[in-house]
Amino acid sequence: MTQGSGWDGILEPGETILWQGQPQPGIIWRDALSPLGLFGVVFTGFSLFWITAAASMLAEGPGFPFTLFPLFGMPFLLVGLFMMGGHVVLDAYVRATTWYTLTDRTAYVARAILGKRTLESYPIAAMDRLELIDGMPGDVIFGVARQAHPERVTRQGRARNKLVTGTVTQTGFRKITEARKVWRMIRDRQAAMERLERDETP
Repeated sequence: MTQGSGWDGILEPGETILWQGQPQPGIIWRDALSPLGLFGVVFTGFSLFWITAAASMLAEGPGFPFTLFPLFGMPFLLVGLFMMGGHVVLDAYVRATTWYTLTDRTAYVARAILGKRTLESYPIAAMDRLELIDGMPGDVIFGVARQAHPERVTRQGRARNKLVTGTVTQTGFRKITEARKVWRMIRDRQAAMERLERDETP
């Protein structure tokens, strides 16, 4: 959401931009050193062992179509490679197509992935949390997105669908070099809005 990027006309009349930026570019390999990455190493190793063992057992055995049997391990190998390091490559691509904008009223997260543009807005007055994850780069977290999924439950012999909260995702400006500055801007705006609300209360 930058000037001339096709997001013109999004802001409300009188809304002022305080800060704009993008996440730090490039692949951050240290993010692969996580439980997901370590599990990916084990998963990839097991997949390679399974494919190699299956291929060696069938090398002199029955012919086609049994020679295709080792290929059934390829999907597991690809999943393992994604967990081991592919997810950090995907994250780098998503960050390269992400733009952040902070105004005196709202935080915006704009993305343009594979030609599909999305814009998320988070009003400062409605932010129920504000967290600074300090670092270089750092994160400014101002919301939590909870994804619900239907689940079949049975009570007293009656079955019905119930929405159950599943994945919890933190929302905010991720991997930015000015995390402290942006966090302070949001804090100042929240304080100003609270003072204005108190002054207007009879």
